[in-house]
Amino acid sequence: MDLIYFRQNLKEQLQKSKISLNYLATQADISEDTLRSIIYGKSQDIKLSSILKIAHVLDCSVDSLIGRSHFTVREENMVKKFRNLSEHSKRAVLALIDIEEHTTAQHSTKGIHTLCVFKPIGNMKDGFYYDTSKYEFLDITDYPDELKEKLALGIKIPSSHFEPTYFVNDILLLSQQQAPEINDIVFCTNDAGRIFLRKNTPLGYEPINRFGKLIPTKELHKYQIIGVVLKVAKEFNIEHYR
Repeated sequence: MDLIYFRQNLKEQLQKSKISLNYLATQADISEDTLRSIIYGKSQDIKLSSILKIAHVLDCSVDSLIGRSHFTVREENMVKKFRNLSEHSKRAVLALIDIEEHTTAQHSTKGIHTLCVFKPIGNMKDGFYYDTSKYEFLDITDYPDELKEKLALGIKIPSSHFEPTYFVNDILLLSQQQAPEINDIVFCTNDAGRIFLRKNTPLGYEPINRFGKLIPTKELHKYQIIGVVLKVAKEFNIEHYR
C-alpha cells in the first residue's frame, strides 16, 4: 500500500465530506491521536481493520482510499461526477445507461452503430428548462468513421425559437473531444441544470437568433460545456406547421 497516497487521499476525503477528525474518530471507534498519527505520517503501521472503519464512515471504497483502483482514470472521473449529482439526476443517468446497454446488446450482432439522442419535453424556456426528457437513437452506421469517433450524443431541437438556423426536430450532433472555437455552437449547462444553446464569441456565449440573453465572458466559469456542435441531422416535420 502507498502510505503517502493513502494519507493524502484521506485528507481529501475528509475535506470533501466536511467531516471533522473528531467525528471520524468517534464514528470509526479509533482514537483521535491514532488518526492524527496516520494522517501526518507519524504512524507507519496502519491496521486493515482501521482502514475498513475509516472507509465505512467516509462512504468510500477501501481501494479508492489506498490507491488501488479497478477503474481507469476516465472511469474514476465519471464516478466522482456521478456521486455529486442529485438523486433525480442519478436516476436519469441510470435510465440512460440502461437504454444504452440494451441498445448496444440489441445492435451488436446486427452491425448497427447508434447515437443516443436527448429529447427535452415540457415547459420550454430559454435555458432548455424541461419537465421531462426522452431518449431516442439515431442510426449513424453509414457516417464516416472519423465523424463517428468524435460524436458523444445528440440533442433534438424541441422548439421553433432557433429558426431559421435550426428547425424543430433537427438533431444537433455533439462532440466532447474539443474545446469550442470562436463561432462554434455549444451546449452548456448551469448549476440549476438548465441547458443553453449558444454561439461562442469574443463577447461570451451569444444567443441564437436573439433567443435568450448573452452569457458574458466573465460569467463563463459558471457554465459547464456539454458539447460542441459538429453536424446537424435534419428531420423536418410538417405537422409542426399545420
